[in-house]
This record gives sequence, C-alpha cells and structure tokens, in this order.
Amino acid sequence: MHLEQLPEHHDSVVCLTYRGDRPLLVRHRRRGWEFPGGHVEPGETLWRTARREALEEAGAILGELRLVGYYVLSDGHVTVVTQAQVESLAPLTGEFETVEARDFDRLPGDDELSWGDGIYAHLIRAAGLPGAPD
Repeated sequence: MHLEQLPEHHDSVVCLTYRGDRPLLVRHRRRGWEFPGGHVEPGETLWRTARREALEEAGAILGELRLVGYYVLSDGHVTVVTQAQVESLAPLTGEFETVEARDFDRLPGDDELSWGDGIYAHLIRAAGLPGAPD
C-alpha cells in the first residue's frame, strides 16, 4: 500500500465509505460485502469514479473525498483508495450489482466479505479509520 500517493495510472477506485465512525459497505449479489468501487470509465477522474460508484452501488451521496493511497495487485491492476463520509443514502434501484447497503460497528468476518484476504481491514487501519476487527 502506497499511502497518500497517486500512481501514474490506475484501473479502478474504491471508496472507504463511512457514516460517522461506522464503515458503510454494500452487499454484492454474488461476492458478499465490500466497499463501493469499480473501474474507471474513459475520461473520468478518480474523484468522479469514487462518487459515481458510491451512488450506483450504495445510493450514497458523498461529502469531501480524501486520498488514502493506492495498491497494485500481482497482475499489475492498480486501485486508488479514497475515503469519504456519506451525507445521504437513497434506496437502491436494483439496476446495479449490489442488493443492500449497510453500516457496521466492525467489518464483517472474512467469510462474509468479497475479499476474504484481510485487504479491507488493512486499508482502514492504514487510513487510521475505525471498524477494523480486533
């Protein structure tokens, strides 16, 4: 994880969404709980991607976005990590891949998360955010 840095290029953006001190995650219809995020559309800034994905996947209108950093997967895929407070939530429309948005005291267990490799706990700890498992 490269904290507070932007990469030369990126493929996707994830947003660590929070309601107060509670992480807000979305339940993907096939994968499980995850933070909103996705691939960058042509010509889209990382900030626009974070806002669009949060709105599409969680029905969330975000406050100020901040850069957390980025990480690179073994296949070279680069994901920028952002963080924001959720200002409001609208009902999900069902037209995207998520079926529920919910805030938690702590992240769900790895068996309930889309990525059970500890990446979300690592990201929120690195960002100094609450909600990581003990």
